[in-house]
Amino acid sequence: MHRPPIRAALTWGLVATLLLPVVLAVVLGLGGLLAAVGDESGARACRRVALAAGVVWLVAVVATTAASAVAVLERPEPPRHAPATRMRLRRRERDLRGAGTEPGERSG
Repeated sequence: MHRPPIRAALTWGLVATLLLPVVLAVVLGLGGLLAAVGDESGARACRRVALAAGVVWLVAVVATTAASAVAVLERPEPPRHAPATRMRLRRRERDLRGAGTEPGERSG
């Protein structure tokens, strides 16, 4: 099944935007744990991974915002009603507003 590229970009961007903060928190927590037990090289590696994950998350947020703007701009405009159709719609709305009145009374 083939998806339009903008839809695929939005899907991946949304997944990355929602999941990367969780990954970031886990890696930072692991780094803190490793630092607490005295493994400075492991803590340093976790900080570097967390920095990379933070940069990727920031890029994902910006890319998702841009992709959603493109998706909105590519969406076709809804068809405009012809003047006669608009008049019928207004008349129908006016009739619906006065539907609860007694016969012979005018709604105001």
